[in-house]
Amino acid sequence: MRRRRFVAAGAALATLGACDAVPPAQNYATVFGRIYDASTNQGLAGVTVSADTALVAVTSADGSYSISPVPSGQTDLLVTPPDGYTVAAQPAAFSVVNGDRVRMDIPLDRG
Repeated sequence: MRRRRFVAAGAALATLGACDAVPPAQNYATVFGRIYDASTNQGLAGVTVSADTALVAVTSADGSYSISPVPSGQTDLLVTPPDGYTVAAQPAAFSVVNGDRVRMDIPLDRG
């Protein structure tokens, strides 16, 4: 009985491995940029940035972030500011196509 399960599981994995279920990287876009303090121009670490609420990045020490793979089409970017900061205006929705690299630098105001 155990051998049959193992063989069945192995066959299923082999079948999945043979499929090209995940398209190549050029079939996606990358959204990247920097989140920074509007008054000092200093990058802000630990800020959560999401694209379409499912793809999430957290800014590094210099405020930079990168989100990939972003599927082609309209994308909404949402910035969750850290305590003490506000986003003057969330970025407007924008469209990306396969292979795009879109830079979105976003200033935050001290609130």
